[in-house]
Amino acid sequence: MRTRARLTITLPHAMLHQIDLAGERLGITNRSHSIEHLIGKSLQPKISTAVVLAGGRTLKQLAPFKKIHGQYLFVIMVNQLKKYGFERIVVCLPKERHGQFLQTFGNGEGLGVRIEYSVEVRQLGTAGAIKTAGDLLKNEPFLVLHGDILTNMNLHDFIEFHTSEDMPATIAVKPRVGERKYGQIFMQGNKIVKFLKVGTDQGISIINTGIYLINPLVLNMVAYGKLALLEKDIFPVLADRDKLSAFIFQGLWFDLSNPEQLEAAEKRWMS
Repeated sequence: MRTRARLTITLPHAMLHQIDLAGERLGITNRSHSIEHLIGKSLQPKISTAVVLAGGRTLKQLAPFKKIHGQYLFVIMVNQLKKYGFERIVVCLPKERHGQFLQTFGNGEGLGVRIEYSVEVRQLGTAGAIKTAGDLLKNEPFLVLHGDILTNMNLHDFIEFHTSEDMPATIAVKPRVGERKYGQIFMQGNKIVKFLKVGTDQGISIINTGIYLINPLVLNMVAYGKLALLEKDIFPVLADRDKLSAFIFQGLWFDLSNPEQLEAAEKRWMS
């Protein structure tokens, strides 16, 4: 339970009016609660860079170009990221995909963001791809999204949780009964302590959603130019060191590389 301290402050009437209006828009009727919400939001750490992993070599099945209600998945992702204040998107992709992305989405000007591309001449895995993009990443935590994921996760909550946990990395996880193909995890409190292999029928069905918050020091664990996977080479090591947190969410989540989930997304997703 959070402890609270009583505080007396004096504010101009005009500012109080603005606070009350903001509270009304948020559905908050208590002025103290409105002030607390607005101060909390202003103090929330800002993470402005997202990394989208668009690797793989099958052009025909390129997930970011799949459409939901006539809109590219990548555009939906960008709009979701903008909603939560992300201004820069670094796309990690193989060289044969670069032209298609650049032609379709450009530098992001038409989408209201800045898109930069980190191009691999050969496959390096999820961790290796991010290591290659290191020069494009600021010295601050960044969000990582697999390029085939569609979700309505509240990223503000995710960032707040990651910051409060003060861990090198946080994985967004989701209860998902019967989804052994995504692998499962064991947790103690908010910490991930063990990863189960894909297909293992043990434990509670809590899956890795392919959405991460990572502090830049984690990249020191990855050798430049070497094949490495976050999910196999980095996260299990952090878990063994008790340095990996899990953020559980219950919202919509779809893996659009799966035809059945693509169909489900078409039915359930609201733009």
